[in-house]
Amino acid sequence: MRLIENRKYLAIITLFIIFSTTSIVLLFIIVNTPANTPQEQDTTFPNVIILSPIDDSTVSGTILINMDATDANGISSYAIYIDGVYRSGTKSYLWDTTQESDGIHTILCEATDPFGKTGSNSISIIVNNSGGADTTPPIVTIISPVANSTVSDIVTITMSATDANGISSYAIYINDILRSGTNVYSWNTTQEINGSHTILCEAIDPSGNNGSDTISVTVNNSGIILETSEIFKLMAFNIKESGEDLAYPDWKTVVKEENADIIMFIETGTWDDNSDLKLNQYVSEFNTYFAGEDPYIGYCTQGISRSTDGAAIMSRYPVIDYNQITHVLLDNSTSYDVTHDFYDVEVNVSGTPIHIIGSHLKAMPEAVNEQRRELEQEGIINYMDNLGNVSLVYLGDLNSFSPEDWGLNPQSGLGYGPLSMMVSPYSNPDTGGDYSVYSSAIHSWTDVHRTLNPTDWGVTYPGIYNSRIDFIYVNQFLSSNIINSTTGDTAHFLTGSDHFTVDVFINLN
Repeated sequence: MRLIENRKYLAIITLFIIFSTTSIVLLFIIVNTPANTPQEQDTTFPNVIILSPIDDSTVSGTILINMDATDANGISSYAIYIDGVYRSGTKSYLWDTTQESDGIHTILCEATDPFGKTGSNSISIIVNNSGGADTTPPIVTIISPVANSTVSDIVTITMSATDANGISSYAIYINDILRSGTNVYSWNTTQEINGSHTILCEAIDPSGNNGSDTISVTVNNSGIILETSEIFKLMAFNIKESGEDLAYPDWKTVVKEENADIIMFIETGTWDDNSDLKLNQYVSEFNTYFAGEDPYIGYCTQGISRSTDGAAIMSRYPVIDYNQITHVLLDNSTSYDVTHDFYDVEVNVSGTPIHIIGSHLKAMPEAVNEQRRELEQEGIINYMDNLGNVSLVYLGDLNSFSPEDWGLNPQSGLGYGPLSMMVSPYSNPDTGGDYSVYSSAIHSWTDVHRTLNPTDWGVTYPGIYNSRIDFIYVNQFLSSNIINSTTGDTAHFLTGSDHFTVDVFINLN
């Protein structure tokens, strides 16, 4: 929120005397004029760049329109227009050009900052769907590490990929094993044997053409002294409307009582305003309070317009990378625009990279919302599968019931589909049937609170459902490391939010 200074005004009184034959009329006109402190205004427009497609290129089939926008005060909204027709309110859009006429079309991308200043960029492209399919693969180059170099510790693998029609997906393989579905990956070489290893980076365009680049590097960690593994506390907390609901004044007090090492906050929609003003304010406040602890660093999702949206992380461990996920890929290969963006933050915990993915599935009952939750869960499971064999935590407000909870009867209103996908194979007609077809192909998931507390109901939402709808799941690389989990167990948990915290202690030894 932008802070507007109080302005002092000088009152200038002008006296007019109007004479007439019958009376004298006195008019007083009071004019407020600002004193010598002119009002400051944001006069800078966001800088907008269209990343794909390329200006004046020829495209066909389904292409990715993708923009990047920057502004000192952040971005509050996006818009994509094709030939003057509004198509999307996001940074990217999959455009099926087969529904358009062949010829020249104009793409306009806009970004608006919190003060209503709109920046834009436009390009012209040629649609040609009559000249056959696109058969040109992307050009892929591995930027780092350098081919035939010697590497150690944690290494960042980065690729560059260009294609006239944009890039629809990435993949990074190490020794033929998929490690990431992005164009950047932090590789912990201390988990590999010393010697030669092969890195393969691939990019696929919307027509399915695959471009790639391959290098070899030598791993040598013989001189590395590894950090000692340790116990750390991880927590998820939906703070309700960015912590601004006056009925729940104590969310910060709850955070101080919990003293978690890594926190994923849900509903932080106003934290990114004014260049992350509130995020930085809260990080500073907690670091002052926990003066004897390692300091938090904080990141939050960007371009959020509602206080009930958004996610943020505070971590006492280094953050390697983060990815705000606006769309997920469903099993039928279609892109799905999620209700609340997922937030994938990769954290280096004493030498172990861990992807921590914050989730806020669609809220509210009714069949249409239940279906949205299931589609969002289906897509994020595919995203996590594309990350490969990495340590994963999936946590947040899932707005769903767990089929592993007892005394179901069953409950109604939110459904069991999303969490049935997590604990597959699971078939229970009372809770929605078999969702194993949507479950992970490579990850097995553990519900930390239910596993560690088999007789504790563990309510996280005491409202109309009086149930668990906030969860922490870990995959097979961390399931044997969980040692304790609680929900809403601090002195002020009832006045911190309408949701209770859920936490877990993880021992990496």
